[in-house]
Amino acid sequence: MYYFFTMANLRIPGPTPLLPQVLSSLSQQMISHRGKSYEKVHQEVVENLKYFYQTKNPIYLLTASGTAGLETAVVNFFSPGDTVVFFTCGEFGNRWSEIGRSFKLNVIQVKFDEGTGVRSEIVKKTLSEMKNIAGVFVTHNETGTGVLNNISEIAPLVKAHPSKPLLLVDSVSALGGVDLPMDKLGVDVLISASQKAWMATPGMTMVAVSPYAWERHQVSSMPRYYFDLTKYEKFAQKNQTPATPAVSVLYSLQSALELMKKEGRENVFKRHLDLRDYFRSEVRKLGLKLVVEDRDASPTVTSIYPPQGIDEKVWRNVLKEKYDLVIAGGMGDLKGKIVRVAHMGNVTKSDLDQVIAAFQKSLKEV
Repeated sequence: MYYFFTMANLRIPGPTPLLPQVLSSLSQQMISHRGKSYEKVHQEVVENLKYFYQTKNPIYLLTASGTAGLETAVVNFFSPGDTVVFFTCGEFGNRWSEIGRSFKLNVIQVKFDEGTGVRSEIVKKTLSEMKNIAGVFVTHNETGTGVLNNISEIAPLVKAHPSKPLLLVDSVSALGGVDLPMDKLGVDVLISASQKAWMATPGMTMVAVSPYAWERHQVSSMPRYYFDLTKYEKFAQKNQTPATPAVSVLYSLQSALELMKKEGRENVFKRHLDLRDYFRSEVRKLGLKLVVEDRDASPTVTSIYPPQGIDEKVWRNVLKEKYDLVIAGGMGDLKGKIVRVAHMGNVTKSDLDQVIAAFQKSLKEV
């Protein structure tokens, strides 16, 4: 069991509250990022990440946000004009498709209603009607709505396509808290970020790459420099990064991963599922309507409609000012229409009980 102390109950979908052990790790002195001390930390972090990614593939550490990981996936494995398919169901999927368009990919975007997951039958139909596909992009956990897409259903459909497209998955807000076996499912590029379920500070995106994706990297002609994985691979041989890494972020990730490994991978996954189910049940008891159906519900983020006539921004301000509870509003088409509560990383049933109690009291006031 984890414990932390914070002035506010921070329940936004990242950054998440830090454990005392992680906070303590941030006070360590700086070291040379070209020295043996750094290389030891780098190697340990990568190996522990592989345990949760469930992969033998290399994982590259980039000093940048999760969105930078999405751009890394676009610029390293394709060439301008390549046809790619984005299956999207919210703001972050839309963002990824925009990155693809920015780099002149021929983007086919299949949109699902926000709050609804990507349906495998639509994926199958879409892919069957296309001949040449260079890549298929899917957001594992749509942070903007709290939808978890079923990658285990989607992956075989992508892998069966005759043009052998890459499967690229954004699991920025799920990996570390949700079971996603990269190698077993045949995911080619898998992206996450330090400040979500990993319980570390913001500033690092982690990109895992399959051997097949690396073959495609060799023939990609997309312009890139800072995000060029050829450089990262060269420096990874020495457990380093091509540019100066965020050493303190690495310290925090090292500490958090140690704690997560002690808890055990399967236990971490089960805890997130149990807390999701408990929180959704308690929200329903308040008479509040959930945005996402049970079949698509995320283990890390839950979105909720405010009661009719209540302004979500006013409600969130009351929660913050009077009850020290910080939650998120909606994004994209759902901006101003919903609130979002995270239950990722270091979170307990007691934390969620505080959320429910604050909801119950504040709704009487607003």
